[in-house]
Amino acid sequence: MYVDKIYVPWYTYSVFTLDGFMIQREAYRFPVKLPVTFTGQRDGTGVLYDVSVKGCRIVSRTPLSVGHALSLLIYQGAGRSPIIIATAEVRWAEALQCGLAFRSLDAEEPIRKLIASRIS
Repeated sequence: MYVDKIYVPWYTYSVFTLDGFMIQREAYRFPVKLPVTFTGQRDGTGVLYDVSVKGCRIVSRTPLSVGHALSLLIYQGAGRSPIIIATAEVRWAEALQCGLAFRSLDAEEPIRKLIASRIS
């Protein structure tokens, strides 16, 4: 879990982890809770949290390791098509959760629309 130092969507900002380390983020992560399936080096399901145009955090019973390449289907709810992220990379993994960086060039626009629909 992270505590924001500066809240500035779409710009680089600093956050502090609970263990005192500071990291830089390129984009603010918005709180969501959506079902997700993934395929690639590991296949599984989970729940997507904390999404930004650059990445997300997921919780899954499927163990994932740093460096795993995955494709994602993010389910937005009834009547809405799932968002397809062709390529994402596991950047960190801890217990049942991990952080993903989106590597697909076409991921940004559908994620922006998802975020906009959640904050409006």
